[in-house]
Amino acid sequence: MQSATGKIEPVASEPVERRAVPEPKKAKLSVLLITADELLWPQVGAALAKELILKQVDSVDELLSATTAGQSAIVVWDARRQTDAGAVLSRMQLHSPRFAVVVLDEASNTSAWTNPIALRQVVAQVMVPLPGVALATALESAREEVNARVALLGESGGAASGNSSGERKIPWIPFALILGVVAAAAAAYFVLQLGQAPAKGGDAAVNAMAAASAAHAPAAAAGKAAVSSDEKVDLLIEKAQQAMLERHYIDPADGSALSLYRGAMLLDPENGEARQGLQRLAEILFARVQSDLDERKFDGALQALETARSINPTDSRLAALDERIASVRAELGPAQILAAINAQSFDRAAQLIDEATRTKSLNAQKLTQLRDELRRRHQEYDVANFVKLIDTRLAQDKLTEPRNDSAVYYLNQARSAGATAAALQPQAQEINKQLSQTVRTAIEQKRFSDADKLIADLRGYGVPTSTVAGLQHELGIARGQQASAELPQYAELAQSRLAQGKLTEPDNDSALFYVNQLRATDPKYAGLPRLSNAVQAQILDQARAALDAAQSQKAAALLQSAATLGGSPDLDALTVRLAQMKQAATAMPEVAEASLTKVKPMTLDYPEAALRKNTEGWVEIAYVVGTDGKVTNVKVLASNPAGVFEAAASKAISRVRYQPAMQGEKAIAVSTKLRIAFRMSK
Repeated sequence: MQSATGKIEPVASEPVERRAVPEPKKAKLSVLLITADELLWPQVGAALAKELILKQVDSVDELLSATTAGQSAIVVWDARRQTDAGAVLSRMQLHSPRFAVVVLDEASNTSAWTNPIALRQVVAQVMVPLPGVALATALESAREEVNARVALLGESGGAASGNSSGERKIPWIPFALILGVVAAAAAAYFVLQLGQAPAKGGDAAVNAMAAASAAHAPAAAAGKAAVSSDEKVDLLIEKAQQAMLERHYIDPADGSALSLYRGAMLLDPENGEARQGLQRLAEILFARVQSDLDERKFDGALQALETARSINPTDSRLAALDERIASVRAELGPAQILAAINAQSFDRAAQLIDEATRTKSLNAQKLTQLRDELRRRHQEYDVANFVKLIDTRLAQDKLTEPRNDSAVYYLNQARSAGATAAALQPQAQEINKQLSQTVRTAIEQKRFSDADKLIADLRGYGVPTSTVAGLQHELGIARGQQASAELPQYAELAQSRLAQGKLTEPDNDSALFYVNQLRATDPKYAGLPRLSNAVQAQILDQARAALDAAQSQKAAALLQSAATLGGSPDLDALTVRLAQMKQAATAMPEVAEASLTKVKPMTLDYPEAALRKNTEGWVEIAYVVGTDGKVTNVKVLASNPAGVFEAAASKAISRVRYQPAMQGEKAIAVSTKLRIAFRMSK
């Protein structure tokens, strides 16, 4: 079998000189398995081809520390229960663009990998438990992907030793080519999502995208709103990638890679493509800061520095660059503060203004102007973001829920941020329109309680009073129409169930239910007293029969149902009789169960859950044997284990029949108890 080891050891890139040796021995390609599940190791190993070697790590952090930057490898990632897959994929891609990732995940999570596969972040997803053929196919596809990336990017350059900043040297021109291919794949995916088939003879990326889309068609059939949101994010990322290729990094404000990636992150904060794009942009900006400072182009250096800081405020290079800026601060004036504002790094701008106030490096008039500019730009930024979120939640049909992530919520946030009513008028009108339509839909479907709740909430959502009043009027008319139409229907249904003997059961389709519906709809209905008395009389007849059979619990339930229809002499008499029976039951003679003669033996139904777990136990039951030999008043006294066998034991004992106990020549009710054991057949 193929070679395999238990943990990754750092693998250094081969020296360049070895490439000149004729017919070198070809090294095996590593398959790096990321999992803490030791059971996956032999399953993955069994699917490996002979030219692959398997190594294992417990986490992504261990993978990144144990491999060199730019290393070529197949990564098999156990992504079950992963909550931030996009960020993890971005970290792996930044570490090495020569990694080809195969994801192991549950079948229920297939839809989460549709976009990463379409954008070539992931080669394939294989379901767990692992089907051998599917895994072998995925590994072969990943091997071909690694070879393609090496052919495009060249062999790994390794990690530069001693580079304390952690900066990785990746050739920019090949990387731009890869970025172009990814952008093309994203564009093809976007076209396919809109239902447009790629033209015949298209390039390999488009054909691969078509195959991926077909393979994941069930997962792609999500709701209309979700698809719309995903398409917006995909389109923003596609435009951002194009802006990167065209070197529109931070300008113009609305069409730069920075604004487009941030727009995607606003709609999908966990998007790995957008996060990775911002990290690449930060690397470019840090390089620009160094270059502009060397050439004393302070405006450009400051803008690039503050923008890079807003992307990655913890980068280790910031301290050294800030020291260089401090050394020429006298020449900068307010430029550094304006650069932070332009980079939408508003906390940083406020910090710089406070620092300038303390050091008195700027006069009071200039500081006031800068504070006003910061306040204005911050407000515009917040309002613009809230408006984007309102539009997105409207497209997703998230009007009021979730409470802190809905169109109504962001509308109120925009108002609090200082947006004028005129600026928010289109969004407010659309929200009012959709909320009103939701109420009308509830009215049309006769969900009047839902309509009541929605109308009560409308005022809090800022819907005009005239609109609320109109909806209330529509609801009142609909209620009146339903009441007049349903009165005869309730009476007919009550009479029908009475004739069928369905007095109290089922709960929502009995004579009692329809009589109560009739009373709630129109208490003055002419036929109501006659119908109510007839239903009550039959319920009392059943209660009387239950009392005759010493079935006190059944009698009590029937008398309680009859009481909802009003009082009567018969109801009072039976209630007194029930009380007497309960009093007599407390003095009922208790006999050993073995002294009674069974007419119908007990049959046990073993609970399925207990069978599956091979669980055994017992239940001790107390009960009454009535004058007719039937079992009543079943009570569980004890059980082991608790909560497992009680229901089965109660059901079994209630089906047993005895010869009535006799006192002289008269049958009497007696109490007894029995321990019922549940044992597995040996």
